[in-house]
Amino acid sequence: MLQLRMNLRNILLLFSVVMIGFCLTLYFQSESNVQSMNFEHYKSLNYNTSRSHSLSQFNEKLAPYRIENIISEIYERNKLLGEKTRVMEIGFGNGRVLMELKKLFPEAEFYGINKEKTVTFYRRESFILTALKFNIMTKVEAEAISLPYVVFQDLDFGQKIPYNENKFDVIFSQATLGNIRYTFELFNEIMRVLKKSGVSIHSDVTGVNVYSRGVGLSMKEASKEFRKRGIDIYVLDNPQSLRFRKSDHNALFPVTPHQPIPPKIDSLSPEQSRPEMSYNLNP
Repeated sequence: MLQLRMNLRNILLLFSVVMIGFCLTLYFQSESNVQSMNFEHYKSLNYNTSRSHSLSQFNEKLAPYRIENIISEIYERNKLLGEKTRVMEIGFGNGRVLMELKKLFPEAEFYGINKEKTVTFYRRESFILTALKFNIMTKVEAEAISLPYVVFQDLDFGQKIPYNENKFDVIFSQATLGNIRYTFELFNEIMRVLKKSGVSIHSDVTGVNVYSRGVGLSMKEASKEFRKRGIDIYVLDNPQSLRFRKSDHNALFPVTPHQPIPPKIDSLSPEQSRPEMSYNLNP
């Protein structure tokens, strides 16, 4: 019995040492990442103009709404409840809009998902270069805030958003859904990670592809599919922008795979990549 206690004590001691070392590694890694940034590099960066829309340009597509007003309402509500406000942009490009919003809501947590790393955005600290490039913040201001969190992952082909359910208050995208072939399945994932009563708003949506059926639906037809499942959705003044809210009963779309998606989807044969071979939407 004494030997068992000693072994347990040694295990706990080892675990404590490992965790302390891990935390110190993260701390110094974070410091070295920021210190290793070439802050003058932003002057020579050539940003993709199609992925560099400002907050005001994004809002023009969301009339009669403004994304900061939506966040502000939720932020004040969460503040009274003592809860953290979390906002995510899918396909954030170089992070210009996220940094503009971060300046407006420094206490809120912001997250971004991009398909892959680029020359102008390749790690979390790249947000600082974006802030400097577009005169959103000074170097001192950008270094003083908690930068948005970043994930590089392709969300097409029914891939999951790498976060737990009921995490985010607001999820938005701009000029992104047109590049997602499994749009309906992605909306299902958005609904999963949204908090109850959370809001999702998207611009530049020309239709919704339901590849489980091998068809693309118009916004009108897609809205009917959403409403059948109790989703509060409607098209905005701009017919290519939509807004929906997650209901309190935690509705999700019943999407289930009937064929595993290979890890390397670029090498699929024409037969394997047929839309009807992908996902099935249950009745």
